[in-house]
Amino acid sequence: MKYMKINVSELTGEAAGGQISFEPGTVKAIQMPFEYLSRLEESVDLKHINVVKAGIPVYKRLSIKDHISFYNKWYNRGFDVADLMKQFELEGSGKIKLGRASAELNQRLSFILGLMCRQEHILFIEPFFQATRENIHLFHKLKAQLGDQGKSIVVAVTKTEDAFLVQPEIMRLTREGLQSVETEENEKTSGMDHISRIKVKAEDKTLFVNIRDIEYIESNEGKVFINISREKFAMESTLQDAEKSLGDHGFYRCHRSYIVNLHKVKEIITWSKNTYSVVISNPEESKIPLSRTKYNEIQERLIKL
Repeated sequence: MKYMKINVSELTGEAAGGQISFEPGTVKAIQMPFEYLSRLEESVDLKHINVVKAGIPVYKRLSIKDHISFYNKWYNRGFDVADLMKQFELEGSGKIKLGRASAELNQRLSFILGLMCRQEHILFIEPFFQATRENIHLFHKLKAQLGDQGKSIVVAVTKTEDAFLVQPEIMRLTREGLQSVETEENEKTSGMDHISRIKVKAEDKTLFVNIRDIEYIESNEGKVFINISREKFAMESTLQDAEKSLGDHGFYRCHRSYIVNLHKVKEIITWSKNTYSVVISNPEESKIPLSRTKYNEIQERLIKL
């Protein structure tokens, strides 16, 4: 199997060193700005790297089943089409014309094509963008199958939360280069014990928000942000400060980079071994990373809430 590498400088336009490497049997999850994502897709050698994304070329007049059969022959693969449709939950959708298929069904079809391809390396582009819960589960099944085949996987996303849906260890690509995500754990603590509101920044204004409205708090690139109803506000403190001051108000540090309001937690999802998410009760059903070591404790906290 041929190793493939993409120089970071090709994506950032900067002199930053480093490479995105495709190594047999490995999985990498990388968060990056949208413009880098586009350059990454353009820079791959399609002879060796298969790009899996939602907007795959389709023959709109073909049915889903016919399309799978076509690519099975095109790639000269011996997959059982019926088994593939069962695995990717398409049994009741085989006769649907691709021109009328939903985004959810088209994404499942892209997963199947990713499994069929002959290339040794797989690049997933935004596999969780508007993805349903069922499709996230199917992604993890596909990831396991590709791993069993010894293929290398790189998942490129624009949101940090989506990178954590892949696995606990993620990387971030910035103009400074490619780095493992470091999260703060040893910051100084402060002593605000009884609070009802928190001071946040919104552009050039200082606002005071009720803590009961906070859905979750995140640390991203050294900054701390509060998320409330699709809005994001900067917080002038460390994540550890926030954990200490909000711990008695129903907030829980579910991950090194995230604190959730337990009152806003809808459910906990297990995607695969060691990969979990806390689902927030909001219109987007935001999926927040949950550390493996926190899995049991957060359930106990929710029961006692």
